[in-house]
Amino acid sequence: MPEPRILTPDYKKYRQGAIGFVVLNGVYLLLAYLKVPSFNITFQTIGYMLFLIIFVVALARFVYSGSRKLVLFLAAIYAGRILFSSYTLIAGIAHPMVPYVLPTTVIGFYLFGRIIWDWP
Repeated sequence: MPEPRILTPDYKKYRQGAIGFVVLNGVYLLLAYLKVPSFNITFQTIGYMLFLIIFVVALARFVYSGSRKLVLFLAAIYAGRILFSSYTLIAGIAHPMVPYVLPTTVIGFYLFGRIIWDWP
């Protein structure tokens, strides 16, 4: 039987980041379903959601295991999403869903930033 490993503070941040990533993407999907008026459930959308859930869980598994390069890549993507969404909100051309889902993106970026740049 393998010996239990001691969780370092860095590993705990990876665990929290992975769990937060899955939860925030679930909230994002729920908000998309509730706030987009033309969102109809068809076999195609069910397939898309199933693929998205599998993809998010697979990425979260790599984050959970401590993949620093993936976390840096995801943090860069989230930073770009925040900047673009903020620009569209200021310019007045944002999709109606953006004000509701932008906080999930900001919190996700914070979780990744805690891992990469040792934020509190």
